[in-house]
Amino acid sequence: MKGEAFLLAAVVISVALVAMFQPMRSEYLIKQKQLLQSEYFSSIFENIFNEIKNSIYFSFDDLDAMIANSFDFLNFSKRIVNQKSMNFESLAILVKAKTSGYLNITAINFFPESLWLNLTFNETQNSILQIDSYALNSTNFYFVAGNSYNLTIQYKNVLREITIETKDDRNVFLAYVDASINWKDGVKRKIEYFYMS
Repeated sequence: MKGEAFLLAAVVISVALVAMFQPMRSEYLIKQKQLLQSEYFSSIFENIFNEIKNSIYFSFDDLDAMIANSFDFLNFSKRIVNQKSMNFESLAILVKAKTSGYLNITAINFFPESLWLNLTFNETQNSILQIDSYALNSTNFYFVAGNSYNLTIQYKNVLREITIETKDDRNVFLAYVDASINWKDGVKRKIEYFYMS
């Protein structure tokens, strides 16, 4: 009788311990899965962001090629990310300051809605571009080569100011990239600009 009581007590205690630790184990596994998933999506995002930059770098000194390659890669990235049940959004702005006269700005909108892009050049020249979703638009500003100018970029809730050092003896190229992916449990976004001259 004592042996049966002991076995019964052991079974009850074992079941109680398993029942007590099971929720903690499940919660731990869920957190681990979320952490791995977040790292996976962050890795995908970093790769895409770096390749957006590379698609621009590889076209250095040819604005038309930069625009075409950026548009193609953004479109490719959107398709790949959508296949993985994530959403991709991006804005790429490509700037070419010629050795004479005009600074060309081309913006490529990969947000899912039309975008109003407010550009102010050196606080004196202003241009507001409406860019349809998955489309591009361009504008020009007049400048004198060899001087520094400020370019203010404003859209949605973003405001950035960039100083552009123009050159007398060569063209200056600049790229601005805003990209993000979002998934069920998170979002990753990066905004960066860089020179190519």
